[in-house]
Amino acid sequence: MKYTCWGAAKQVTGSMHLLKLENGYTILIDCGIDYEDKSNKEINSNFPFDPKTVNVLILTHAHIDHSGNIPNLVKQGFKGEIICTEPTAFLLEKLWADSVNIQNNATNRKKSVRLYGFHEVKKAVDQLLTIGYHKDFELSNGVSFSFYEAGHIIGAASVRLVIEENGKQKVIGFTGDIGNPGSKLIVDSKPMPGLHALITETTYGNRKHKETRSPEEVLIEQVTATCVKQDGRLIIPAFSVGRTQAVLFTLKKLFNEGKLPPIRVFADSPLALASSNIHNKFSHYLNDEAQLYKKEEGSLFDFKSLHIVEDKDDVEDMELYREACIIVSSAGMLEGGRIQQHIGDHVQNPMCSIMIAGFCSPGTLGAQLLEGKSIIRIKGHDKYVYAKIGQTDVFSAHPDIVGLTDYFVKSDNSELQKVFFVHGEEAAMYDLKETLDPEFQGKVIIPSRGEEWTL
Repeated sequence: MKYTCWGAAKQVTGSMHLLKLENGYTILIDCGIDYEDKSNKEINSNFPFDPKTVNVLILTHAHIDHSGNIPNLVKQGFKGEIICTEPTAFLLEKLWADSVNIQNNATNRKKSVRLYGFHEVKKAVDQLLTIGYHKDFELSNGVSFSFYEAGHIIGAASVRLVIEENGKQKVIGFTGDIGNPGSKLIVDSKPMPGLHALITETTYGNRKHKETRSPEEVLIEQVTATCVKQDGRLIIPAFSVGRTQAVLFTLKKLFNEGKLPPIRVFADSPLALASSNIHNKFSHYLNDEAQLYKKEEGSLFDFKSLHIVEDKDDVEDMELYREACIIVSSAGMLEGGRIQQHIGDHVQNPMCSIMIAGFCSPGTLGAQLLEGKSIIRIKGHDKYVYAKIGQTDVFSAHPDIVGLTDYFVKSDNSELQKVFFVHGEEAAMYDLKETLDPEFQGKVIIPSRGEEWTL
């Protein structure tokens, strides 16, 4: 069989991996939008293979950099099943619809090409098929797979494929995005056994998480400094799926335990609200702490001082509110969503703090703020940066170099022959490779986009 990395090669976004068996059966793992290759405007519009030839698509999780181009694949002729976990399927319809709205707005401003519309989203949803973890699923004669817990976000899965070819069995593992051990709400990842080849993410391959404190300690410090000692606003850009829920869950615990005064919290993201409802619906996919809390509290996220921003009246109430408050809004890298309005309104306010709760790809607005730029351009206007800019990795949804190395140790076995590093910055991949045990290091391959390998 042949493996080709068509996305997230030496970069973080655009995950897309193609497996083609000798008999022609073709499997696509993930089909995400590429946010980084700005030199190629057509990279998301046109596929480097014929979508009609793909037999099945297996999706690791719902994040747009892994799932966002699936409706376009369907638009261009893919008619096979899209297989994922049940929480992922519920998230997809919301995320894809949100993606259409973002594309429509960008197209109206002549800033990008419209990849697909609501019609293609509906067709893609109709092609979804869900299965649970650790259930063998036969795709074709001699081809089966199972999902393993990946951590990262609710419903995220690693993919373990078992393929019979020429009388030999090959076991291929795709990690998808694996989670940071001990994270809020989400279960820890489970390595896949008996692999011959592993395709793995390496997002934080050359760094250790800096934060040694708990999420509760970090939020108490930030809220106290910005909202208690002064009547400021703490703005937390956070991804709608996963990060927002971790922040709100932690805030709920702190308010309920009396560790913070009753400061108003605005959750300004319709997508985050939908995602929170899905977390409550599928709480049995979460970790033991979250399941117990849901059983005792009835809801993971609702608390007295939480105000959900859903309509124009809610937006007006939030904008007119003049006391200290916390605003949690998406998107996490500040590249779209309602967070841009909040940044534009408050980045020139020295009483405001902006706490970025995760990774920001190079070139994004979030990365510009973290680089310390004194002026940023947002929605066509230049803004001086007077707000305090900070970052925390305490809510990180990815393992650092220690977590990745531990995952590799648990995945390694005498049969493992090749390990492909994807979904990471190129420098991080090479740095990570150099830190590994020499024997494991010899198995590591860092593929370029479109490079084909025999497995």
